[in-house]
Amino acid sequence: MPSLFRRRPSLALRVILAALAALLLLFVDQRGAALEPLRGVALTLLHPLQQAVDLPFRAWSWGADSLRERHALREEILALREDRRYLRLQVQTLAAVQAENQRLRALVDSVVRTPQPLRVLIASTVRVSLDPYVGQVQIDKGVMHGVFIGQPVLDADGVIGQVLHVAAQTSQVLLITDARHAIPVKSIRSGVRAIASGRGPPGALDLPFLPNHVDIEVGDVLVTSGLDDVFPPNLPVAMVSTVNRIGEGEFAEVQATPSGHLDRIQEVLLVWPPEAAVEPPVDPSAGPADSPVQ
Repeated sequence: MPSLFRRRPSLALRVILAALAALLLLFVDQRGAALEPLRGVALTLLHPLQQAVDLPFRAWSWGADSLRERHALREEILALREDRRYLRLQVQTLAAVQAENQRLRALVDSVVRTPQPLRVLIASTVRVSLDPYVGQVQIDKGVMHGVFIGQPVLDADGVIGQVLHVAAQTSQVLLITDARHAIPVKSIRSGVRAIASGRGPPGALDLPFLPNHVDIEVGDVLVTSGLDDVFPPNLPVAMVSTVNRIGEGEFAEVQATPSGHLDRIQEVLLVWPPEAAVEPPVDPSAGPADSPVQ
């Protein structure tokens, strides 16, 4: 009866035989190219096995690289978004600065155009009255800057009002359209003198008590007459917009539109009278003193 279990060579014997076979193959390979075709066939047959063994490692490496690249791209996108927000803010700030520079340049040019030398100081509005029946704004210059009550206030296009109240570092400006304000003016064309008083909320000026036969027309430019010893002469104030000559009445109804842009005041000019623009003789014993910009 055949045996149920065949005896196989021991493990040690098999290892010795495999080592001897490997040494024999190495010896033959070093001695000639006889095994070169066999090597090519072996490599061709073993290539799929090598790919299958290497596949998990390559998949792991690809996944790790993909995760790292995805994380890096996400961080780069977030950084680019932050840079975009910052650049948009910079662009908006630059546009605001350019607009402010244009307004300041216009203010300086308006002073250059005046026929007499004026000493001026640039101020910015810090508060605008929300009451539609009160024409008043607050500026950021006060007693510490030499501002005084009644001081004329201009923008780049003309007179807008005068200082009403003064504090240490701020002042209240009463606009020429306020019903409490009046300013003496004259027509450049005809030389007719009048008083321009505010109408309140509509933002226009009245020229009351002008007779029907007065030589004034729509489009006439009105400037300060200088007769009140407050506003320097020949500063733009308004332009005549309406002339209604009443047939049976004694006075004409005349209205004017302010030259200054009172609805969007941002920077203003505080003006000193012409006599204040002339500097007194310098006392050698006195130290230097600060004064507004000429």
